[in-house]
Amino acid sequence: MRMESTLKRSGAAVKKTGTTYDVVSPITGRPVDRVVLAGRQEIDRILRGLSGPREPVTRRDVFAFLERLKDQLALHRDSLVEKTMLETGFIIGDSAEIVDAAIEFLEDFETYTETQLDRNQVMRHSYSSECRRHMRIATRPYRCVAAVVPQNASLTLSIVIIASALHAGSQVVLRPPLQCTPTGDILADLVRRSDPPERCLEIINCVAGDFMDACCASDHVDLVHYIGSNAYAMRVLQQTFAAGKVCLLDGQGNGMLYVDGTFPLEDAISLITSGATRYNGETCTSVNGVLAHPDIYDDLLEGLVESFAALTIGDPADQETKIGPLFSEKQALAVQASLKNSAGSIVSGNAVRGAYFEPAVVKGVEPGETLVCEGVFGPVLWIRPVSEQDIPEWLTGNRFPLSDTVLTERRDLIRTFARNSPAARICVNADPSVESMFEPWGGYPPSGLNPVSVWIEKYRQVFQLDGRLRDILPATSEPGSGAAV
Repeated sequence: MRMESTLKRSGAAVKKTGTTYDVVSPITGRPVDRVVLAGRQEIDRILRGLSGPREPVTRRDVFAFLERLKDQLALHRDSLVEKTMLETGFIIGDSAEIVDAAIEFLEDFETYTETQLDRNQVMRHSYSSECRRHMRIATRPYRCVAAVVPQNASLTLSIVIIASALHAGSQVVLRPPLQCTPTGDILADLVRRSDPPERCLEIINCVAGDFMDACCASDHVDLVHYIGSNAYAMRVLQQTFAAGKVCLLDGQGNGMLYVDGTFPLEDAISLITSGATRYNGETCTSVNGVLAHPDIYDDLLEGLVESFAALTIGDPADQETKIGPLFSEKQALAVQASLKNSAGSIVSGNAVRGAYFEPAVVKGVEPGETLVCEGVFGPVLWIRPVSEQDIPEWLTGNRFPLSDTVLTERRDLIRTFARNSPAARICVNADPSVESMFEPWGGYPPSGLNPVSVWIEKYRQVFQLDGRLRDILPATSEPGSGAAV
């Protein structure tokens, strides 16, 4: 592994300068942009502007707008790729993947919506006697969705939320993370150029606390969707609950992977290395820990140490670079400290230079320790030999089981693993860090509020019609008719 000696030390992620923020690149430690932030009064004004009667927006209007937005993203692709790299420290290939995925998502969004099932349901009050009352499950859009997106997926999640909320019939107010305000500014400008339906969409660069306070105080905002660090999730839930808002929480995950001898060793080494280090190990579905069958543990550990050592750390713009800087020097030092507090021993990596962290492999971890139960947000991998009968103990001890992975050719083991993992997403014989923008995201159990669901359904409120529906809605008189209310 080589670490560039000329790398600048990274300063704070952002420096406050009155009503503006200097966005500092983790690559150089120097400001790359100065962005004007909206204050509380400005946010209140924007939210008031969305309230009140407005002309109905058809889905045809939404699809036409998203087509125009796709074209604008394509025209400004190179600028968005460069800004993404400077903001996040992701290597050029990963940064390009982010932008290209957003363009492809908009290209295929209408087709995606057409393939989803009609989920209308009708039920009788009684199935053993005649009854004129029926119950119907129906949906209606939330008036306005307020969304907070994270630094590691700001552009892609912004696009998914915009498209899904507008398709649902909701207005949407989006707050990008401070470190991604430059791409947030570009996206806001491209939205304006794309002629969106009137009073349906706002992108606001602002401090998170001001945004949450304004949204919770607004009579017009029905739902707050928070996607970000677990450290702030409970605070968001408490604030929205007190304000009488619906809240969806999506936090960071702690991914575990089990591999046995039926899966080719070289393929396992390659897949695990990629799963632990793509996007600098800063995705919700990154591989954090490996449970290896005892028969292959020694060879797998040796192979992973060699594979990690071969990763080139340096300038993300260099096509040969595999690992860029983390979001800040503070984060890199926090990752290093988390390994120092582990019961395991570091067998590779762990050096810090500015925001750059040398990918690390740790062995000898114990069940119940923080590194195992909560994971770490960076290119770190722990590995431990585990027999099949002990897999459930490790999986159920995970506090943030968002995505787990199994590498095996045995169908019985796949079924057992899936039954015992509490994760919302089970990945089989594939890199879990490779995600689709069409995936039906869901929260892990601690959130309790966001079960796995299709994106275009997240922003529609489910409710029940109950009564003598047959008298006024003949099409719904028979269960399973699927007719619209």
